[in-house]
Amino acid sequence: MHIRSPAVKFYLVFLWAMTEKEIKARYKKAVFGFLWVILNPLLQMLIIGFIFSFFIKIPNYFVFLFTGLLPWGFVSLSLSKTTPSFVYERTLLQKAKFHKSTIPISIILSNFFHLLVSLGFLILFLVVAGKLPFPHILLIIPTLIWLLAFTIGFSLLSSSLQVKFRDINFFVQSLLMLLFYATPILYNLTLIPPDLRQAFALNPLTSIFELFHFATLSQGTINVQTLIVNALMTFAIIALGILIYNRESKNFVDWL
Repeated sequence: MHIRSPAVKFYLVFLWAMTEKEIKARYKKAVFGFLWVILNPLLQMLIIGFIFSFFIKIPNYFVFLFTGLLPWGFVSLSLSKTTPSFVYERTLLQKAKFHKSTIPISIILSNFFHLLVSLGFLILFLVVAGKLPFPHILLIIPTLIWLLAFTIGFSLLSSSLQVKFRDINFFVQSLLMLLFYATPILYNLTLIPPDLRQAFALNPLTSIFELFHFATLSQGTINVQTLIVNALMTFAIIALGILIYNRESKNFVDWL
């Protein structure tokens, strides 16, 4: 499809350039390079799995844990880096005119690229092991889109507020620690008492991670009510992120 609008074309070209820069810079001069895409979650899986496997009884627990750690690494790293991104790039914002949203979104797309590479290794492993759940695996596509949309919306919200309120970064870091245990990464909802499962609908990441486990391992449960609530919360976060960014971005340079 030919893009006729010069503004849209410039935005996409600049976003691609920023994303490419992020991808190349991440492992620059690293001895193992792109191997860290898979090594980091593997090390986390081994350490966390060794401890929690004594308390949590889930079939193929280490693979289950790895499947949750991949998207969690994407979310936590993206939010940690994007929240202060406008502040860190103050010199660029003050010297050049461009669509400011490319700064956090390029970071997210870079991390999303690494997530796709990691998932590729996971799917390859499941194919070799003869455990790839088809057609459940097809759910991975809408789940990834949902995860990406949520992360972009939340990042626009937190990074825009961080320019004016420098406490936001501390809040996001604390929230991430809470979300790690409140999101079904180490466990699935079947292990939660039925009376408490409704509380997980308050976490928009709940259905996303349950879908990841269901798509890759056919494990966990998909609660339609929780799914709808989480989807509505995601739309609200995206809308709020776009609203706050559009309202505040014109003042970024002054506040920096």
